[in-house]
Amino acid sequence: MRLRHIEVFSAIISTGSAAAAAKLLHISQPAISKILKHAEQSLGFALFIRDKGKLVPTPEALRLRQELEPLEDQLRRIRRLSTTLAQGAVRPLTVSVTPAIAYSVLPRAVATWHKAFPDAQCELAVAHTREIEYALLLGEAELGLTMRPITHPNLVATPILDCHLCAIAPPGWWPDEMLSRPLQPDELADTPFISIDADDYLGALLANWLADTTDVMSHISVQTYPLARALVENRVGVALVDSLTARSTGELQTVQTRPVASDQTLHVYVVTERSRPPLKPGERLLESLREAAR
Repeated sequence: MRLRHIEVFSAIISTGSAAAAAKLLHISQPAISKILKHAEQSLGFALFIRDKGKLVPTPEALRLRQELEPLEDQLRRIRRLSTTLAQGAVRPLTVSVTPAIAYSVLPRAVATWHKAFPDAQCELAVAHTREIEYALLLGEAELGLTMRPITHPNLVATPILDCHLCAIAPPGWWPDEMLSRPLQPDELADTPFISIDADDYLGALLANWLADTTDVMSHISVQTYPLARALVENRVGVALVDSLTARSTGELQTVQTRPVASDQTLHVYVVTERSRPPLKPGERLLESLREAAR
């Protein structure tokens, strides 16, 4: 018997008629009759006899049903799993993300995602890129989000957002007419400057951008861009960050923002383990992330 035969056979056993079985399986009654006839021809014996408009199982059919019960249970589990996968509730969506993304566009993206999957669970972890790699390789995360390129052969990194370098300063630091002018490296000379750790990917880019400027001194170095922004908000100095961090603000404008005189384009990468592409909820979160960035 084919799986379709078993499905129709089980439906008729459960409902007692071809019409009710057709309704249960969302197909036409002639289709039920055709499949049943094909099943009986394949088996070489009748499965049902007609009695007062009902289909009554033959002794052979009752014996066959006993053997098919475990398979029917498994098919029901498969249907439930399929429904659960479509709804995104089979397991929590686990996302490991760097701080710059976590504290800028991610909260808005998760808010949109939660409306689409209100019953699904999501576990978010803030980590550095190396930790994200480990989490993906160990199966502890389904998605990773980072601005650092990934080259591990078992991981797939796909750019989903573009951003750029920005300079941020406390309110009133620059005249309003200068806010649209790209910042030049020499403008940071003799300015209290908050640097990003040069071992960081963006920190290395910034160090190269400032390489020819000898008068830029930094007494404070940080590892995360949100921390650099928080220091700027407290008037510690000026910082160079990615544009997502620069724009992460509420109704109050807590920092001034200027573009940086650099053609360097940064990317936000979604990283997955090669053998485990994201399920539907993960794909929807990425769509929400693009919407939030816009």
